Amino acid sequence: MECGLWLSLGGFHERGQDWEQTQKIYNCHVLLNSKGAVVATYRKTHLCDVEIPGQGPMCESNSTMPGPSLESPVSTPAGKIGLAVCYDMRFPELSLALAQAGAEILTYPSAFGSITGPAHWEVLLRARAIETQCYVVAAAQCGRHHEKRASYGHSMVVDPWGTVVARCSEGPGLCLARIDLNYLRQLRRHLPVFQHRRPDLYGNLGHPLS
Repeated sequence: MECGLWLSLGGFHERGQDWEQTQKIYNCHVLLNSKGAVVATYRKTHLCDVEIPGQGPMCESNSTMPGPSLESPVSTPAGKIGLAVCYDMRFPELSLALAQAGAEILTYPSAFGSITGPAHWEVLLRARAIETQCYVVAAAQCGRHHEKRASYGHSMVVDPWGTVVARCSEGPGLCLARIDLNYLRQLRRHLPVFQHRRPDLYGNLGHPLS
């Protein structure tokens, strides 16, 4: 409230109404407006159950419930914001659904690992920006959580062309970027990929590989 800023914060460990039954939390992304009011909450839908050599196993589903739905993009002074969390960025279906629902800015508060970070962090964020023609804002935890886990850091902002327009280093930091919605709309006019999609050919892409 003092600074008149909107804040995208996450992920928070949230007890849901099913806590007594499940004893599991939700990984929650919260959007606050400039008055400090909660205007949107998104519960992470894709849980990170992976075993990466050199990074150690992670089984988020041991303690976390998957969110039941996506959150509609929220109108803000900067543009319409779509909410996601970390591992969600590996699923283009989610980012495309948010873009088709009107998102102009995709947000991914994250804690990428020390192995997946250097390999995938930037390329995934740039891919999500290019395919959705959205700005992508990705705040990233950095440093060591405990002896078996460290986070990569390198928070960044990517424009709809896929250019990294602001980034932090590995450690704590602050980066600023200008959100130019006129540029976004111009790009979408010049490269109208959403008008060229063929859902009749590839419809539902959410099925596991056979």
